[in-house]
Amino acid sequence: MAGGRREILEVDGPAAGERLDRFLARLLGAPRKAIKKALDGGQVFVDGRTVRRAGELLNGGETIRITLEEASPPAPSPQPELLYQDEELLALAKPPRLPSHPTVAGGANALDWVRAFLGRQGRAAAPILLHRLDADTSGVLLLALTTEANRALAAAFADREVEKVYLALVAGTPPDDFAVSNFLRPGRRGRIEAVRAGGQPAETLFRTLARQDGLALVEARPQTGRTHQIRVHLAGAGYPILGDRHYGGATAVSIAGGVLPVPRHLLHAWKLGFRHPASGERVVLEAPLPPDFEPFRSLTQARH
Repeated sequence: MAGGRREILEVDGPAAGERLDRFLARLLGAPRKAIKKALDGGQVFVDGRTVRRAGELLNGGETIRITLEEASPPAPSPQPELLYQDEELLALAKPPRLPSHPTVAGGANALDWVRAFLGRQGRAAAPILLHRLDADTSGVLLLALTTEANRALAAAFADREVEKVYLALVAGTPPDDFAVSNFLRPGRRGRIEAVRAGGQPAETLFRTLARQDGLALVEARPQTGRTHQIRVHLAGAGYPILGDRHYGGATAVSIAGGVLPVPRHLLHAWKLGFRHPASGERVVLEAPLPPDFEPFRSLTQARH
């Protein structure tokens, strides 16, 4: 509390009979929550005595000393990196913990970031997401800037003509190459579950790039685009993604002689390849690995 806001107040006659917390909130313009925190923390003194009761009535003429804890500034929103832009398309390297689009919870998201970015350029384009990444999944996110580009690339995604390559850090020792093909459907509490029938067909091809100390770097090439597909397929195969609480991934790992917390699932949309809707030329976009992959450098170097 040493760096908090300190105030000395004199209670005038008209304030006699007013509750202490209301008097403080009125004069200081502070939220009642902040006043209560100061009272509970023993940071309010009336004529030299500590007062903790918010409802204490004032008599008038008292001297009040209070220290308010300064509110911590909000954590900055993670910022995307521009990977590619032309008249038809825009691509970002989306950081983890940033939703692809607006959510019911509100807050920053990649689509609004692109809208603001284009606005600063004076462009009237309405960006359209061509695919989505989970909030905690980092990597390449592609948007169309014209109706024609959206139509062409939406068809390319639907026809499986877009190459998608992900990197995942997993627990276990997966084989060199393996594939998972099944059906997926929504389950409880936001989970997706694998079923033998009755869901949507889902297929992912996997290649193990490196293994070390019970961990592995796996390349995933989804052939379909189902929600949580790679996460569910790896967990079902016995190799859950590190940090994936939804599907049994470890939230901490032993590495370099210590324990490393893993606060999000370590899945990264590494590459996206497609034919440009205007020129027809092949475009391959690659997103650099985010900082939380750095402790696993001995594994991730194998991607080159």
